[in-house]
Amino acid sequence: MADYTAIVEAGNAVVELLRDSLTPEPLGNRELIALCSPHESENNQLTLYLYHIEEENQNMTSGYYQMDQNTQRRTAAQYTLRYLATAHSKAPAQLRQADQHRIIGAAIQTLRDNPVVPQRYLAGSLAEERAQLHLAVEKVPLEQLLKIWNNTSKEYKLSFVLMVTGVTIASRRQRRIARVTDFKVAIDPEAHEGQVQRRVSAVLRLRDGFLGTPVENSGALFRVDGAPSQPQAKQGGYRVWTDLPAGRHTLSVSLRGFQTEELVMEIQPDAVWEGSADLKPGLGYPFGKDAATVRLTVTRGGKPLADQPVWLAAAESAPLKLAQDKAEQGAQTLRLFCRGGADTLPVPGVFLLEEKEAPELVHLQAVEGEEGRLAAPLAHAHTRGRALLPAQQYRTDGQGRLSMMLREAARLAVFCGGSIQYAEPVTDGEQAVILRFE
Repeated sequence: MADYTAIVEAGNAVVELLRDSLTPEPLGNRELIALCSPHESENNQLTLYLYHIEEENQNMTSGYYQMDQNTQRRTAAQYTLRYLATAHSKAPAQLRQADQHRIIGAAIQTLRDNPVVPQRYLAGSLAEERAQLHLAVEKVPLEQLLKIWNNTSKEYKLSFVLMVTGVTIASRRQRRIARVTDFKVAIDPEAHEGQVQRRVSAVLRLRDGFLGTPVENSGALFRVDGAPSQPQAKQGGYRVWTDLPAGRHTLSVSLRGFQTEELVMEIQPDAVWEGSADLKPGLGYPFGKDAATVRLTVTRGGKPLADQPVWLAAAESAPLKLAQDKAEQGAQTLRLFCRGGADTLPVPGVFLLEEKEAPELVHLQAVEGEEGRLAAPLAHAHTRGRALLPAQQYRTDGQGRLSMMLREAARLAVFCGGSIQYAEPVTDGEQAVILRFE
């Protein structure tokens, strides 16, 4: 996860992008583009001045998420940066305006041609995180631009506002937690003696499947076998049920802004059922402006694959890779390389182990250091460098269709019936894709 240096790293990345694109034409020297106030430009001919920082979706980045079995970290915050881009010219007076116009035009062209900063320009913590920095020329009234300039008596120069989104800064705040195994309910000591011991039957962790953050919202509606149920809410998005009858139960979770999720709980009399639910965005969810909609049709043998589970994962941003020469069939622990730190992972959760010949789904229970612990043994052997992609389960309708929202355009890995297919990168907005499984 990006550190406090993310702000300066983001500014430097934009400067390097502009330097590569604007030299040797219209500017003859890379050093003429810099992070600098337009009032103190010295010999610079294009300055970027960070004048405003704003936190994105404060209500979506509150709370804590699980790092490992006993530790939680405060959720990272994401920021929007606004820069004033200003052209300066040393040309003679009669040529100065035209020179500034060429510089501004070349800068705008570069930014529109690169809506996402290419990875090669990222450094430091942003490079480790493989951050996605989005660039946009923001429409700002002239009056607002003039206000930025009016703090000095200097003449206004041609400028525009560049908006950079997706700058994430991790929190250093952590807290230790203990797993819930039982709790006691005190009874009026004047009426009874002692306490009533209640048995914990199930623990469920709720996450926002779009952002990957815990859902602390108390407005969720739970039903066990169709009957309303009210579990105990615990920090970190956890819900706890006590004294459920042993056996198989259907749990449904409904929350405004999300699709209803259904799970199956196998309750044992002498064990605690543990599960997680990544809620998928639904009607009323506050999507960002870069979100993309994918409408997928899945077929097998030329016929729609109706009412079947399908697992989807973003294939271009693998947070985990195997770091051992070979993970043998039957293994339940893996040595892993984690890009960005374990605190960024949706653990516990389901991951798609990306393998051309033998892909499989694995349930990763915990990641501690370089070791990952699985809920069940590997069904196949896998070699070093194989990616583990966070996956979400969807179900096709009667015509083999499903829809999903992505935080941004991305190539999709689709796992169904033991095989994997890929949907090509989608553009911002909405796109229909047909996948054919043999």
